Amino acid sequence: MTHAHKIFIRTKKEDSAFVYHVFEAHEGLVAYSTLPHNAHDAFRDLELLVTAELKSDLEALLEDLSDYVTVIPTPASKS
Repeated sequence: MTHAHKIFIRTKKEDSAFVYHVFEAHEGLVAYSTLPHNAHDAFRDLELLVTAELKSDLEALLEDLSDYVTVIPTPASKS
């Protein structure tokens, strides 16, 4: 089994649909999920899962998306 790396990103709420579509267009590159948020939050945080073999490709894509996303540290649990 290949180890998956977790990367967390933040995007503006109004840019989130675009970011989701970019990830969908790169099918098989990354699995992602939106982290819990409040409806009034101006941003969306996403957890990305990527294999070691594809991590550099994802990092290049995130660099291309740097106007839309910011890599963030592991978010605190909202429990």
